[in-house]
Amino acid sequence: MAPEVCKSDIVIAIHPRHVANIVSRVKNHEFRKYLLPAEVRRLWIYETSPASSVKYVATISAGKQPGEIRDPNGLRNDEFDEGRLEHLVKYAYEILRLEALTVPISLSDLKENGWLNGLPQKYCYVKQSMRQALNMA
Repeated sequence: MAPEVCKSDIVIAIHPRHVANIVSRVKNHEFRKYLLPAEVRRLWIYETSPASSVKYVATISAGKQPGEIRDPNGLRNDEFDEGRLEHLVKYAYEILRLEALTVPISLSDLKENGWLNGLPQKYCYVKQSMRQALNMA
C-alpha cells in the first residue's frame, strides 16, 4: 500500500539563486511552465546543489496568468504580466508566506525516511508522514 500523500503540499526543486531572491523578497512569485493542481497551497522548497535540501515552506496563491499579477515590485512580475515570458513560463504563484525549517532536510534524509526517492523533476507530493514528523500539519 502506497504511503498517504497530502495533496495540498508539494516538494519542488528551485535553484539557489532563485531561493535567495525569494528569501530576500526580491522575488514574490514563483514562475512555472505548468499549472499546479488546484489543491496545492504549499511548496516545500528543495534548494538544489550545493545545498541539496528542503529549507523552506512557502504558502502560495492559486496559479495566475499573464496580466493577473499587477505588482511591479517583484522580480520579473512586469515581464510576466506583459506576456514577455510566455516562451519560458505560463503560470505564476504568489508567495504569500515563507517559513524556514529549523533544520534543513537533506536529500539523503528525505530518501532514508522514505519521503522522496530522488530529486523532484517536476514536483512530488509531500507524504503525510513527512508533514507529521516536521509538525507542519
